Amino acid sequence: MTDLSPAPAPPTPPDGTTLVVTELVRRSRVPQYEAWARELHATLARQPGFVGVHVLRGESAGGPEYVTLLRFASPEALARWRASPEYASALARLPEFTAAEVDYREAAGLEAWFDRPTRAAPAPPFWKNVVVGVVGVYPLILVFSLLFGPFTREWPWYLAILSTVIPATIFLNWPVLPLLSRWWRRWLYPER
Repeated sequence: MTDLSPAPAPPTPPDGTTLVVTELVRRSRVPQYEAWARELHATLARQPGFVGVHVLRGESAGGPEYVTLLRFASPEALARWRASPEYASALARLPEFTAAEVDYREAAGLEAWFDRPTRAAPAPPFWKNVVVGVVGVYPLILVFSLLFGPFTREWPWYLAILSTVIPATIFLNWPVLPLLSRWWRRWLYPER
């Protein structure tokens, strides 16, 4: 998938929520869809409680697939956006561009980064999520421990650990978990 986001947004606060929108766009309408999406994201940027947007574009059998993560500071901020006239207006235009039913899913925390297939599929078992998480976080902690070790050698142990946890968590949220979940999609969501 290609990343179409302007820049990575800061991590969602612990009580925040993410709206994951998956759209299959008609090939003939991609430029119009992308212009519409940029306009919508600019409108969202002015919305109270909006944290950030991240867009991934890939190809599926049906055409270009866009997965958009819209992050909000709280479930209430997302509810206000969904009740706004701007949201209703944007939804009214969406059928002009899409080739299939749009999938909306609310998620909290790292769950939003697990790239789900467009077909209906149950969530992966907990143990598979744990395996992907460990494969993602372990190398990050090793790398940041090596990088920061010389600077934090004299710090109390709990602060030295914190200096690796913060950047590891940021990188785990983006780009590591989205990439791992995409690379291991067939294992996480096997065909039935």
